[in-house]
Amino acid sequence: MTDEKTRMLITVGRKALFAVMVILLAWLLLFALRGAISPSLINQMNQEGAGNWPRPAALPLSTWSWDWSKSLWSDRSVGRIVGERLGGTLAIIGGTMLLSLLIALLFLFVGGLIARATERPAGLDKTRSVLRLVLISGAVSAPIFLWQILVSAFPPMWLGIPEESPFAFWLSALFVSALPVWLVVQYGHGEMSKMAAMPGGLSWRHLSARLFIRDLRLAGLFVVMIVLVGFAASPLDLGRQFANAVNRRDFPVIFGVAFAFVVIVVLFRLAADLAEIAYRYFAHQTRAVPAAEAPTGISRLPRWVPAVCLGLVAAALVIAVAAPLVAPYGPNERLLSERLSGPSPAHILGTDNLGRDVLSRLVLGIREDVLLALAAVGIMFLLAVGWSILAACARRSDDWQGDTMEDLVMLPRDVLYAFPWLVLLLLMVSFAVPDSGRGPASSLPVILAASLVLLPRAVGVLQEAPQSAPEGRSWRQGLLRALPVMALFAVAGGIVYVATASYLGLGVPPPTPELGGMLAGPVWAYMLQAPWMAVWPSVALILLLTVWVMAGESLLERFGFRTKAVWSKIWE
Repeated sequence: MTDEKTRMLITVGRKALFAVMVILLAWLLLFALRGAISPSLINQMNQEGAGNWPRPAALPLSTWSWDWSKSLWSDRSVGRIVGERLGGTLAIIGGTMLLSLLIALLFLFVGGLIARATERPAGLDKTRSVLRLVLISGAVSAPIFLWQILVSAFPPMWLGIPEESPFAFWLSALFVSALPVWLVVQYGHGEMSKMAAMPGGLSWRHLSARLFIRDLRLAGLFVVMIVLVGFAASPLDLGRQFANAVNRRDFPVIFGVAFAFVVIVVLFRLAADLAEIAYRYFAHQTRAVPAAEAPTGISRLPRWVPAVCLGLVAAALVIAVAAPLVAPYGPNERLLSERLSGPSPAHILGTDNLGRDVLSRLVLGIREDVLLALAAVGIMFLLAVGWSILAACARRSDDWQGDTMEDLVMLPRDVLYAFPWLVLLLLMVSFAVPDSGRGPASSLPVILAASLVLLPRAVGVLQEAPQSAPEGRSWRQGLLRALPVMALFAVAGGIVYVATASYLGLGVPPPTPELGGMLAGPVWAYMLQAPWMAVWPSVALILLLTVWVMAGESLLERFGFRTKAVWSKIWE
């Protein structure tokens, strides 16, 4: 047996062993979290369940005495609830994965044809790079809950399609796959740039294999999408079940479905690892690239682009700090005589259903999102950096021993990372004691939850970026250059997490203005009568996220990093 084959078998065994360990530790983590449910929350659950509680007695304050095998709100078994919907969930994930891969390949193929059919002088090439940066950054920055709105509105309401019909399923799958498509396209551009410097040039078979592996790694994002779509999609998947359980604080079902999602994500990522190992082993002779010929990651962006992007980030920070001075009205100042009034000199962006000025709430909502995201990033920053340095030091050499030491250091990260971000966020926020059923009593729970969700993803960014640093740079230099990239992406991720939690009613408590919360509640009931209530918060959130993502992407390319898939880690 050759050394290369021996190393491949050892790597396969190590990946399988660590996947089993991640699943086991995730189960132990969920088991330990049973004791994190506070007596105050249990008392409130008992009060809310008075009169319609399915059991003859209230829940005991000791969670260890609960029957965790059954739902709190019914006598149905958790195992049966998960088992009945597991097949539908896997069908949705598999269908949307296949659809996103085909659409991404189509986009890349058309883009390749256009690039070949046109001349590429230096100026045009830089212009294309700038346009691609803006387009992809904007596409991957759309608030993720807007896809839920599209899915819930189009099939059943606007088009009159029954939820159970196959056409409704594939139309929903098209919307669910939209965000993964852009992330795969972004990754595909990086792979095409690498292949351009390889012997033989671009190989569509090689690109398809790399995109398929990348698609498998995005299993966490597909789970996030079906959890959001689960509010309106077919009840045959676990997404709706998890969302309903979180809203009702049905902790046995919450934990059971969360563990099912962990197993799904871990197995899909294991399949991606094994597919990559096998592909490298069997295709290395045709796609091997000597180190001297490897692409150096030279940026095609003009030098002014990162400066402009960072200037926009600075402008967003100024708006966040000076928001109280900029807002023409108080955020909760009601003018009932002018409720639902359109844009006018007195109210530039109109008023909402309570007569509050939309512009004032918009500016202060930007302030809330940015400051909460910065707080979440500040809490986890030092821990993420220290963890990344420890992992880099543990990787003493590029052999299976060094890989194993790094995997051991990263094992807690992998356990947290196995939870899709929305699942982990909602799981953590569900422990907060709500204020009269309207969400957490303060913003602290969502800050801590967002920080915990960001931690494994920030470590992943700092782990991957230095490994794709430009040739001649040490891992220390790569890590230093990756720090601002990670910080920018982490703030954008924090904004996404805070806004999504508030949109679902579990984040910033009302009436505090927050962009995600401004899109929740009665906003969509007034869509035809006062569309500005929904349009302007959506536009503001997209622009805010685009600014931070563009800044991170421009620095990533300007510093010469070869990877183009860093931002996708925030979404998984």
